[in-house]
Order: sequence, then structure tokens, then C-alpha cells
Amino acid sequence: MRRVLALVAFTILAACTPPAPSAPSEPGASSPGSVAEAATDPLALAAAPAISTAIGVPVALHPSISRTDGEWGWLIAQPWTPEGAAIDWSQTQYAQRAADGVLDGDGTTYVLLRQQNGQWTVVASAVGPTDVAWAGWAQQYGAPESLFATN
Repeated sequence: MRRVLALVAFTILAACTPPAPSAPSEPGASSPGSVAEAATDPLALAAAPAISTAIGVPVALHPSISRTDGEWGWLIAQPWTPEGAAIDWSQTQYAQRAADGVLDGDGTTYVLLRQQNGQWTVVASAVGPTDVAWAGWAQQYGAPESLFATN
């Protein structure tokens, strides 16, 4: 009888327990910056090879901002592994910066691109900067200042 009561109590408890909240920092199928979004955003796709080289491991870029103005593109994105997992920064060219705590935003990446002959190419980029690395890019490269708005 005790076993039956324990089983009933356990079943009721399990049925009434709410699901665990999802982790917002990881990309999901319907969240901003999702794996699906990274796979279809043309700026993220164009920037990924150059950023992979800079970081030293293959990455997919999950955009929080992706905008164009004429031939110019601006991308703010979070690098993840191509499978959608967090980057292990200790295995990258940014290992020391990560260990020293000076890799801002867990590697949030800023990329200026330009479209030439129908192809987006990276003009400048910064991975996890501790300052506003792109502050002079409009003047330096001739890109529209409005492109860099972060909101």
C-alpha cells in the first residue's frame, strides 16, 4: 500500500512540476541569433570564414544586428560553434584575453562589410573589444555613419 501511495504521490508531483526555464544565452530555433538565423543571414554567412580565421576555430555568427546601407553592411553577432554550442575560448587565439577577462561580451563580434561584384567581403572586424573599436570605421573606410547605430 505504501508503494502505491508513493507512486501516486510521485506521479502527481511530476505532473505538477513546471518545465525548467530555457537558457536565454544559448541560441535556439526561435530565439534571436538562432542557428537558423545564422544559416540564412547573408552578412553572417559572408563574415564567418574571416572571423573563424581570426578566432582560430570554425564559427557560425548569430546576429543581433545585421543591416545594410547600399554597398555597406554592419553586423554585430555572437560567435558559436557551427553546431550551436558556446565557444571554448581557451582553445582559440583569444585564450589569453579570455583568461585575463578582457574579451568583452563573451566574444561579441563587430564586422564592417562591403559588397563588391555581388559578394560581401569583410573590411574590418573586432572580436570582443573592450572599447568601441568601430568608432572610426565610418571615416576610415567611407561607410555611412548611420550604419553603425547599435539600436
